[in-house]
Amino acid sequence: MRKFIAPVLIAAGAALVAGCQSSSSSTVAVQADTTRPSMAASASVPADTPQAVTPSTSGTYEGACAYTLGDNPAGGTAVATGDIDVTNTGNIGEVIKLKISWPQQGFSPLTRTSTVRLAKGQEQDVQFNHPLTSDQLDNLQNWQTSHGFKSGCTYNGTIVSTFGTAS
Repeated sequence: MRKFIAPVLIAAGAALVAGCQSSSSSTVAVQADTTRPSMAASASVPADTPQAVTPSTSGTYEGACAYTLGDNPAGGTAVATGDIDVTNTGNIGEVIKLKISWPQQGFSPLTRTSTVRLAKGQEQDVQFNHPLTSDQLDNLQNWQTSHGFKSGCTYNGTIVSTFGTAS
């Protein structure tokens, strides 16, 4: 399994708001009070108050690629296929951009992308396909032949944003 590439850094802060209490006296003081209220004493949070959770993005993905010739590959029935199984292992919802590529000897790879929203703990198997012309099929097979019959397919996932509340 691979870990997500997470270029988006999420800064989260928890703000504690506490009011300073001042006491009033019915006695009039002749001398001015120059002491400052203690923030430590007035900023205490009751034990039953929920604490803010810092968002943490993470996940895993695993994929596979192939191609199907169909009944007439020279006539355009060949299709590059693949899938990426992606899991959100963070503590907040994530929007993840997935990309899969099939190599082409002498040409740029054929690529497909998909963006998915996954709640924390959710998993999804995302399917991809790309119709192949006869030339694209030849270029894919030529790449595989010249690279020890490896698939050559690549895939990745990038967290692009988050949603919801961390927990």
